[in-house]
Parts: sequence; structure tokens; C-alpha cells
Amino acid sequence: TPAYRRQRQMCIRDRFIQTKHGKPVLVNLNQLLSHHLLITGMTGSGKSSTLLSLAEQLQRENHIGIIFDATGEFNHLHDAIIYKLGVNANLPLSQLSVDNIARILSFDASTLYKKLVAAVQSLKINQNIMHQSGTYIKINQELITYNKRVQALRYAGSDYDASKLADQITEEFIQPLENSTANFNFLGQQYNHAEIQKYWDDILHAKLLLSNRHTQKVFGLPHSFANSNQDNETQFDLIYVLKLFSGMKSRHRTLIIDISDIQDDTKTSQLVMDILLKQLLFIRAKSNLRLPVTVLLDEYHRYVPKNAEVMDSGVFKLLREGRKYGLYAVLSTQSPLDLPTQIRGQFGSVLAHRLQDSSEIDSILAKQSRKKLPQLANGDGLLKLYESKKPKLVHVVAPETQHDTDSPRFLMASQDDFHFINQ
Repeated sequence: TPAYRRQRQMCIRDRFIQTKHGKPVLVNLNQLLSHHLLITGMTGSGKSSTLLSLAEQLQRENHIGIIFDATGEFNHLHDAIIYKLGVNANLPLSQLSVDNIARILSFDASTLYKKLVAAVQSLKINQNIMHQSGTYIKINQELITYNKRVQALRYAGSDYDASKLADQITEEFIQPLENSTANFNFLGQQYNHAEIQKYWDDILHAKLLLSNRHTQKVFGLPHSFANSNQDNETQFDLIYVLKLFSGMKSRHRTLIIDISDIQDDTKTSQLVMDILLKQLLFIRAKSNLRLPVTVLLDEYHRYVPKNAEVMDSGVFKLLREGRKYGLYAVLSTQSPLDLPTQIRGQFGSVLAHRLQDSSEIDSILAKQSRKKLPQLANGDGLLKLYESKKPKLVHVVAPETQHDTDSPRFLMASQDDFHFINQ
């Protein structure tokens, strides 16, 4: 539409970048963002400040911005709507695919995956057809009765109590009796104790995970916590939040998805990020809206699970498929060599802050940049826009938002410097 074209032709104006002489640089958003922007540079060179400055400018221009924040460093951004996973937002486990649930529960064995599929279906039957809580007991249940209930699910609800998944998986390990009294018209007549014992470590891990207080808050599972102010805070479904925000025209606001409260390990936060990015892409693919949305990601290594194939990661899918749905990524990383070639090749624009290693420089810019990049001051960078031939030396204006990423300084009791001893 004409209105859409006018919005896409807006330029980032006077407060984002300047030349070394302080002259404002007019940057066309189509050149800067529509083929994705990579921001790179060593620690302390200004990457995070650049992301904040860009987010502030997008707010001023009324563009939609979504920051996926794995560290909590962006919570001071003015006019930001902040949803913190595990506090005032959750990622409902019952709305995720079986593949994602299997990844969360660390189910690698094909047998456990099949039992997980069956368990999800059983819990849906128990809640929506039987209108019961707890697990669905399948021992001595006739096949014909079970099939009727499966068919009835097509016209019933799809909610289920995901906190019972580990218990329900145990119920799926059933088999006929091992003597002449076996009735093969039943789903099973006894538990397969040998198989349960074989996979017990994995089942127990899932039980403990699903009963963990923090896991229950992150994944929106039923819980019975001791009352506290934090526990009483209303939680919102992050999938719904992404759907709502990515389809609304911005009013000088930015959405921040903060997952810094995930306490388990880096693997969990990477997995959650991967799921959220794929969900955002799925939401936009199903929507008829094509308002441009800028997705800002600080520190690449926080977004790709180590055991994930690059081509199947949420970051790669966002970079490869996002543009046709109006999703434009801004990604930062300390070293461009951290990015696999499949990822690095998806960026049309590059803003490089200070880099020391010549191989890092050569991977994103021409060799002529080798002399300039190691000598750049904080906030300075080489900006190469999409389809431009040469990078331009610029300075990123510091954001108005307070952003303290300085490393702790050593404090000494005396005023003397530290001395080395000559041998």
C-alpha cells in the first residue's frame, strides 16, 4: 500500500550515527535493515550501546522494535514494554509442539518420543473428553473405546495439564499379559516394568524438571507455591504477546522479551530463545499484516543451542525467511567468526566496531579495513550499507538510556601502582 511504502522509505535521521566530524548521516532504513544488519566488535567497543541507540531511534520514528534480551541489560530503555519470562510472562508448555517439548525434557530416544506423543494425546482425552484431572489410566481399556475418544478430540478442546507429562509417560508403558489370559482387544493389561526401568533416568529427570518451581513459572504449568508478591503477579502468554505486538503499529514503544531470569543453564536459555524466534516467524507467516518489525538480538551465541543444526535454528530461519514477512534482524556478536558461513552470508549491512584480528576483519569487510578497525575508539565504526561499495567511517551517538556494561575496576588500598620485580 502507499502508506506501507512511505513507512519503509523513512530514514533514520539525526541521532543515530554521525561522521567523524559530527555531521549527521542520513541512513535509509531499506539499506540499513531490510537485508538485516550485523553489528560486531570486541568487548567494550560499543555494540550494546549501538543496539540501544538504534532502538531509541526506531521508537522516535514509530517503527516496531522487539528486543530479545538474554541478560537483562535493556530493561532501562525508555517507553519499553517489558515481559520477563518466569515473572510476569510464561511460555506455555501445552501450546508447544511435541518436538519442542522433547527438547525441553531432553528426550533423545525414539521410544521416549513416541511415548511423549501418546502422553500428550492421553492428557488431552482426560481433560477434554473425560473431564478429569490427573493422568489417563489406559490399563484394561478397550481399543474400540479408546479410538472413539481419540476421534472425539477433533471436536473438543486441545488444552491439557502438561505438568502431568512425566507421570502420563509411565502410563504409556503398558502391554498384554504374558500368558494365555492376554486380551488383545485391550490397550494393555500390565505395566512393562522392564521398559520403564530402562528409561527411568530420563523419566525421573522429566518429573523433577516439571515439578521445579521455576520451571513451572517459566512454562506456565499449574503449581502450588507459597504465596508471595512475585507469585501473585499476573503472567501473560508470551506467544500471545508476540502475536499482539507484532501486528500493531508502534506508538513510540519497544517490546522487550527478558529471559535473564532462567536459572538452569545456558542450554535452557538458548532453547527458549530458539523457540521464541521460530514462534515469531510462524506468527508473521500466518498473518496478513506486513508492517516492518525490527528484531534486535544481542550476542549471537545466546540464540543458537550448541547441539542444534544451524539450518534448523531460529536465528537462521529468521534471517532466511523473515524478510518476506516484514521481519528484519539486527544481530550483534563479538567476533564475526562466531557466525557460521550460512548465518554470516545473510546480512546485507555491517557495522563493525573495533576488531583486532585480521581474519575477523576479512570475513566481513575488505582488506583495506585492516588498518582502521583495530584503532577505532569506543562508538566509532565502519558502516557498510547494502549495495554500497565502500564502508563509511562513522560514530554512533551514545543512547539516552543508561547502559552500564563496564567491567568492574580493581580498587587498591594504597595509591601506589602494582610493581613487577626485575630478575
